[in-house]
Amino acid sequence: MLRFRGRAPLGKPRAARRGCAFEGARGAALGGELRRERRFFLFKAAAAVYNCCMDERKRQIGEAEQRKKEQTALLGELTARIGEAILSRAADSGMVEAPAFAELAAYRRLTAEIAGSRDSISGAEEQMRRFRELEDGIAAAEREEGLCSKALAGAHAGLGKLLLEEAGGGGPCADFCAPHMAQAGELLAKAESLEERLSGLERSEKGNVFTWIGKSAQSLVLRSFLGKAQDSLEHLRRSVGERFRRKGGEAPLSDSEGIAALCGEAEERELELEAIRQGLSDLRDERRGISDGFSADGGPAKRVQALKAQIAQAQSALAALRGAVGATAAFPDAPPPGGLSPEEAAERRQAIQSLAAPEDAEDLGGAGRASLELAECDALIERMSASLAIDDENAKIEKHRRMIREKQGRIAQAQKGIIELEGRIRDSESAIEKLRLLL
Repeated sequence: MLRFRGRAPLGKPRAARRGCAFEGARGAALGGELRRERRFFLFKAAAAVYNCCMDERKRQIGEAEQRKKEQTALLGELTARIGEAILSRAADSGMVEAPAFAELAAYRRLTAEIAGSRDSISGAEEQMRRFRELEDGIAAAEREEGLCSKALAGAHAGLGKLLLEEAGGGGPCADFCAPHMAQAGELLAKAESLEERLSGLERSEKGNVFTWIGKSAQSLVLRSFLGKAQDSLEHLRRSVGERFRRKGGEAPLSDSEGIAALCGEAEERELELEAIRQGLSDLRDERRGISDGFSADGGPAKRVQALKAQIAQAQSALAALRGAVGATAAFPDAPPPGGLSPEEAAERRQAIQSLAAPEDAEDLGGAGRASLELAECDALIERMSASLAIDDENAKIEKHRRMIREKQGRIAQAQKGIIELEGRIRDSESAIEKLRLLL
């Protein structure tokens, strides 16, 4: 094919040649993108597979840890039940406490301590209940005392009123009431006068607001004076009636049935009041004794709380004893508690196994199965954890290798730059030599 400078080949225009070159470049670019997308896709697929495997191993570890937790709780429950059965048999059988089997002595001491603390709690709670009953009883007795005292005072006041009225008519009680007649008359007249004035004030016309304010103030004063006069008269009558009843046969007897009836009622009320006060005194004495005991112990609530803390501590120690004895019965080859010689450990193991009964067989078998399950869970967790650790280490290795490659690339770039700089130095030195020849 003939070619001309600056022209397209014969049979194909220049534009066609440019188009062919453009299509080739675009095809190359497209092919590069396809290769990159393929590498990216393969990387994503590998990462997805890796993450899936890692999630599966983590899931297995989680399930194993959950099973381990359940089996640990089951094993603790079984060994505690076995230990409790063995220790209770030893305690009931009257087995002599041996140094090798120290759990038996501790078991007896702790069970006695728990029982004693519970009895003390019951006693303290009974004291608190009795103290509350005493508080309620004292409050009720005080209310009853107030009502009875009020009834007695009313009987004495009624008796004094009848005596003064009879004495005013010249009755047989005139001599007895003579010292009080003048005072009684004055108080009665004063009270009646105040009542009349108050009644007249209330019947008067209301008038304007100032009149109403004045009447209200005056009414308030009159009511105050009237109340004091009535209280004084009531006190006088009560004093006269009480003195008359207490003098008994020394005072002139009255023929009035009302006076005799009020004397009997007052006598009955006084006896009732004395009984109430005696009972109230007994209740207060009992309450004082319980309160003094509470003060010595620091308060019942605090004592109960301390006893409950002691019970919790003893129960925790008792649970440890049960677990140790049950573990020895279920796993005779397990290491014995520290501080025992081989002979003592053998004696302890023999004593525990001799107390095992046929009814413990199911719990012993369950403890063995739980122990095997725990061992399998530990082995699975160890394997999966090791596999995950290996993957972590491989990831670290790959990361470090990538960092090495990056650093090596930077080193190659630096070396290339050094070579270029050295060439420029040589060019400069050659130019300097040529320039020196012109000097």
